[in-house]
Amino acid sequence: MSSAFRRGIAAGVVCLAAIFAICITVAAAAASRTIYVSVSDGKGNPVTDLTAADFKVKEGGKDREITRAEPAKAAAHIALMVEDRLAVDQSVRVGMFEFVKRMAGNAEISLITVGLRNNEVTPFVSDPNVVLKAINELSRNTQPTSNLTEGINDISKKFDQANPTRPVIVAVAMSGGQAGAEPKSILNQLRQSGAMLYAVTYGSPGDSQNPVLGTMGDESGREQVLGDGAKQSGGRRFDVVTTGAVPKALQDVASDILSHYAITYVLPEGVKPDKRFSISTERKGVLLRAPSAIPDK
Repeated sequence: MSSAFRRGIAAGVVCLAAIFAICITVAAAAASRTIYVSVSDGKGNPVTDLTAADFKVKEGGKDREITRAEPAKAAAHIALMVEDRLAVDQSVRVGMFEFVKRMAGNAEISLITVGLRNNEVTPFVSDPNVVLKAINELSRNTQPTSNLTEGINDISKKFDQANPTRPVIVAVAMSGGQAGAEPKSILNQLRQSGAMLYAVTYGSPGDSQNPVLGTMGDESGREQVLGDGAKQSGGRRFDVVTTGAVPKALQDVASDILSHYAITYVLPEGVKPDKRFSISTERKGVLLRAPSAIPDK
């Protein structure tokens, strides 16, 4: 047997071993899922000393083995959405400005204004100065109506396609009605995106400060997307009665995002992902917020 032939065999064995190792790695990755939750103490401060033993995960009604639990390290991928008719308010601008500054170094942020359609003012960037400059330069011209729920649906579709590691939607919006909202399909698309929804809403359904309202069914649809969407995704909704309260609400949103934990668990071999999800902790004195429905993919 020639030395060249032996070297060829050796190289083939090495290649096969490498391919086998890659296959094992891919299989292992496909059998695990990572879900983000927020964990804070009674004062809203992040809790950072929890381990896998402090959590219990169920998916599809079955207990799942948790392999890792730690404070989130991946940068959040935040779509910061604001309705045109609120973007002109100085308190709202200050709130978004301080929110972006607070998230610096921990997120990639895209600023999006919402009128009849989404307007991506900035792409997703890690440099907060790009977003801060864009906030200062937002137009003072407003549209009387906005398709917020469709805007959330559009962002959810993009997240679903791009599949970023840690997607988050932060919506600064009016409460109340909107024509054309289809809550069931929008909530399903939000779930499939894997994004957490945080909503800071000004006013209330039927409030005279909301210049354009749809039918009661439309109002219910928009409220369902904002309320149920935040709840099912593990986010939160903050209702404010004055725009002066928006900055504080956005700081609370930032605190939640900064308290995210990454929970990684294993799916048994041959078991398909299930959208039904629950997670709990026996640690006393902590507040856990988590999604109740996750992507079934």
